[in-house]
Amino acid sequence: MTHHASQPLVLGRNGRPARTLRNRLVSSPMERNYGTTDGRMTAQYTDYLVARARAGLAIVTTEATYVRADGKGRTHQLGLHTDAVLPGFRELTDAIHAAGALAAVEINHGGCTAQSAVSGLPPVAPAAVACEVAGGELPRALSTRECHELVDAYAQAARRAVAAGFDAISIHGGHGYLVHQFMSARTNGRSDEFGAPERFANLVIRAVRAAAPEALVGIRLSVLEGVPDGLGAEQTLEVVSRLDLAALDFLDLSAGSYEAGEWIVQPGEWRPGILADYARAYRRFGLPLGLAGRLNSPEAIEAVLADGVCDFVSLGRAVHADPAFVRGVLDGSPYRPCIACNVCIDNLGLGQVTCTVNPAVGRSRVPVAAPRLVAADDAGRPGAVVRPAPPRTVVLGAGPAGLTAARELAEAGARVTLLEAGERIGGQFALAAGMRPTPDFHRYLDWNRAELARLGVEVRLGAAADVRDLAGLAQTLGADGIVLATGGARPAPGFPVTGSRAEAPDGVLDVRDWLAARPGLLDGDRRAEEGAWPAAVTIWGADSVALSVADTLAAHGTRVLLIGPEQAIAPESGRRAKILAVPRLEASPHVRIVLDARIIEAVAPGTPEGRVRVVGADGERWLGAPGPLLVSRGVVPLSAAVDREGREAALGLGAGVPVVLAGTVVDQTPPTASNAIKSGYDAAQRLAAALAPAASPTPSAPILEGASA
Repeated sequence: MTHHASQPLVLGRNGRPARTLRNRLVSSPMERNYGTTDGRMTAQYTDYLVARARAGLAIVTTEATYVRADGKGRTHQLGLHTDAVLPGFRELTDAIHAAGALAAVEINHGGCTAQSAVSGLPPVAPAAVACEVAGGELPRALSTRECHELVDAYAQAARRAVAAGFDAISIHGGHGYLVHQFMSARTNGRSDEFGAPERFANLVIRAVRAAAPEALVGIRLSVLEGVPDGLGAEQTLEVVSRLDLAALDFLDLSAGSYEAGEWIVQPGEWRPGILADYARAYRRFGLPLGLAGRLNSPEAIEAVLADGVCDFVSLGRAVHADPAFVRGVLDGSPYRPCIACNVCIDNLGLGQVTCTVNPAVGRSRVPVAAPRLVAADDAGRPGAVVRPAPPRTVVLGAGPAGLTAARELAEAGARVTLLEAGERIGGQFALAAGMRPTPDFHRYLDWNRAELARLGVEVRLGAAADVRDLAGLAQTLGADGIVLATGGARPAPGFPVTGSRAEAPDGVLDVRDWLAARPGLLDGDRRAEEGAWPAAVTIWGADSVALSVADTLAAHGTRVLLIGPEQAIAPESGRRAKILAVPRLEASPHVRIVLDARIIEAVAPGTPEGRVRVVGADGERWLGAPGPLLVSRGVVPLSAAVDREGREAALGLGAGVPVVLAGTVVDQTPPTASNAIKSGYDAAQRLAAALAPAASPTPSAPILEGASA
């Protein structure tokens, strides 16, 4: 059987020089905030991109790179706006070429999405139409002369790209940026020559081709805008049919706009290869096609290539989560899976783009492995440290933090025993894996199971440990060090409960306990036992857990009363992570939401007569609350009296061996899976450093690049 992803591809048309891609896998222009504030390439960014070239990508593409300073959209976005940036880009392209890949750059101007708070310059656009999602600043409409000047800025950026050694140049014509704004009547509305939706794009295409006659030149397009008054699929095709396609070597298909961000970076709920049906229509233009959109598994990629939907695939989140994904596609090697949580895109407004499942990405530059704890038979290898035997470590808790700590310690050479009081690994993450908004979360748990087995980690389920007797635990298991990743104590509901009846013993339950008692829900079993989907529930708390549970239950007809002291639903989560679930919940006829309020009393919870007394902005009132009352209020530290270092020192002295803490509770970060995994990773680093012989280096910072071992 032909393995389509590994087949070479020749790009280049109409007598222009051809380039051969070694396979059909290309990295997409994913923004990461790894550049400098003046648009230059950094060593960190070079390392990141070169790691993906070495993994086997055919083309490695930079992020959207601004052609003029007033088109800058991110504080640390790359630019091709001045010759001063060329040395850094030349170092990048040389390194990419040395790794066997082609180098590509995407050139862009933000138009109305650029904001003066970021660029320092007033935004300009085809018309005075603000982009509320980007910040809402009203742009100044470009004059006809200024439109031509901006075309020249694209040409100058293309000239610089050639001077920097890039093989391919992609013009960003989608996602609601400047070229796309000219294409759409929603953001154009001009009466001069640039009122024609194809006019600006064609001038840019011709100018870029003239400035880079021997480079591969293509354009990235949104197959639809995704908003009611924007370009639909057929309208977009009509505009594309009027572009100067003969000057192009490829089309790269994406979707969406700032106002429809779910189409740019698709949520995990959407099916893999969701843009395939739209892409088929672009075959009429006779150009090689690239395709993005939920292509995060070898199976999804092989399907679109084998069906002839596209000629190459554009990979963003999948290779961000792990460069080894490339080998996974090409030869079936294991890789760390992207789970489509969209923390990466949500981080764009906060700083460097990290990754939930890969705690090393976006946190520093140079990969610094945990101190290697090797056995005597490893001695003699370069850098090996001789020990009588590998140290034995114990990790308490198999949530995301504990799983990560166990894996990293085993990778460093320790013998690891992982104790989990429950009957499955994953903790709250396992609960999330069964919820409607996060269907891909199970892939991370599956990967962890395989990794723990590969590394020989002993996993004991149903093994509760007394954290008050760590010395006894260390002695019983012969532990040289302990990671405590058990989270914290679950808070009491915080209000009196009266009128409970014997036949409703589960009247008030922590939402996690309630879910754990319903394995059919957790496993996504739509044939779950009779009564698995309750008629009604009340949820106390409006965090991300409450959001997922409420959304999942409402989808099955459960009436949900959601009460929370939060000002907004799931404030600890980014916008993209809840871009579908929150509007769906707000619009659901089965859901009532009461925010900025707290429950002060519950009567007869778990019964049809149940009710709660709440106090909020509307004063005090009683609300009917039939069905169980589920508490989703997170956890509190085991001891809030001292900081993490103080608690580690105290626990370590009592245990007689090094003890480190892991989890969002002890790190005082928002209770997200991303933060928990990073905390477990850092805890493993600290324990490995404590157990390493004096000659072994101690890492001063977390690892950066997280390619799977």
